[in-house]
Amino acid sequence: MKGAFAGIASAAIVLSLATVLLIIINAKTTGRHMEGIRIGLKQMIGLIPMLLSAFVLAGMLEAVIPEGFVNQWLAREAGLKGILLGTVAGMLSAVGPYAFFPIVASISASGAGLGTVVSLVVGWCLLGLSRLPYEAGLLGMKFSLVRMAVSLPICIIAGMAAHAVELLIM
Repeated sequence: MKGAFAGIASAAIVLSLATVLLIIINAKTTGRHMEGIRIGLKQMIGLIPMLLSAFVLAGMLEAVIPEGFVNQWLAREAGLKGILLGTVAGMLSAVGPYAFFPIVASISASGAGLGTVVSLVVGWCLLGLSRLPYEAGLLGMKFSLVRMAVSLPICIIAGMAAHAVELLIM
C-alpha cells in the first residue's frame, strides 16, 4: 500500500508541474503547448513497453530471489558484505533508469538493507561500466581510471552511512 501511495503522490507532483508549465507556456505563446503535449505523448507511448517489461522483470526478480540469499548477502545484517556487493552490482548494471529503479525497488522489497540499496544506486550512478568505453574514448583512459578510483570509495562510504542511519532509526 505504501508503494502505491508513493506512486500516486509522485504522479500528482509531476502532473502539477506539467499543469503549471502548460499555463506558463499558454500565457506566453499560443499553440506551442499543444506541440509539447503531442511530443510528450509520443515519448510516453514509446516508453510504455520498456516500463511494462521492467516492472514485470522486477516483480519476477522479487519472486525468485531466495530469502536465504537476501538474509546472507543483502540484508542489513550482511553489513559491509552487502554494501560491497551492492557497489559491484551497481557498477555492472548496464540498464537505463527505467529498468534499473524497478529492479532496485524489488531488491529493496525483498529485504535488502538500506546500505546495500544505497551502494547499489550510487555504484550504478558513479561507476557504471557500460559508460566506460564512451568516457575513455572521449576523455581518455587516464581520466576514466582516476574518476573510477575516486568514485569507488564514495559508493562504499555512502552505503556505510546509509547502513549506520538504518541501524539508528530501525
